[in-house]
Amino acid sequence: MARVAELAAAAGPRTVLLAHRAGLVARYWEVGGRELLVALQNAAGRPADAPHGLWLLVPMEDPEASPALDGRTVDVVDRATGWVVLDGLFLKELKSGTWEKAD
Repeated sequence: MARVAELAAAAGPRTVLLAHRAGLVARYWEVGGRELLVALQNAAGRPADAPHGLWLLVPMEDPEASPALDGRTVDVVDRATGWVVLDGLFLKELKSGTWEKAD
């Protein structure tokens, strides 16, 4: 965690981390992987800590199921504000540049 926070802090005060290949977190779940992920989630929720934000990309077959990395359930504090399902249409709009943020 210290190294990731160090890199995020060096990148700037409002750095948002995108974790898109987090399989190693699951692989080492029992020996620090889960603690690393929870620490990053907690830090992202505190404005004074690095990283300023965290996006964890978790590919899933069922968008209604709890997010999991290689069978390890990822803790989600608040489904309303801490979870976004990116479907094919959203990704197509994002790629084409037609996506607009809702208020």
